[in-house]
Amino acid sequence: MRPLLRYAAVAALVAVLFAVGTDAEPVHMALTRLWDAMLPAGLRALLHQGTSPELTRKSLPAMLTYGLLYCGLCLALIGLLRGTRRRLGWALAVYGLGFLVCGLLLGLGVLAHQSWAYPLARRLIDGLVSPLPVVGLVPLLYWYEHPAPHSP
Repeated sequence: MRPLLRYAAVAALVAVLFAVGTDAEPVHMALTRLWDAMLPAGLRALLHQGTSPELTRKSLPAMLTYGLLYCGLCLALIGLLRGTRRRLGWALAVYGLGFLVCGLLLGLGVLAHQSWAYPLARRLIDGLVSPLPVVGLVPLLYWYEHPAPHSP
């Protein structure tokens, strides 16, 4: 990809992530309407009934879709900034590990009735669905690829 086009794509992704991150409510509302139109009423009620209010008060499918789309944009930004499949694989592994831990915490909260797991999972999800991983992963992946020279 040409450098100018790459920088324009990075700037556009940063602008979209900033705009969506500062006011996510319209996106959540649109995704909620979309899922409400697609899912049968019984399934919507079942999903809402099984969701802890400590985790979210919004539509669970809309929240999951928003999180996946936001993380996808973050991964695209990391891919544009770092540029290799190997580095993008590491970033994907970090996101995957983070969501695996969230899933384990939610499972612990549901199956073992551990109420402390919900707020912890929520904070971890809030951290993953934010620019924070991008801010941390881009320099780490750069340093991983270009280690500091050893002094004699």
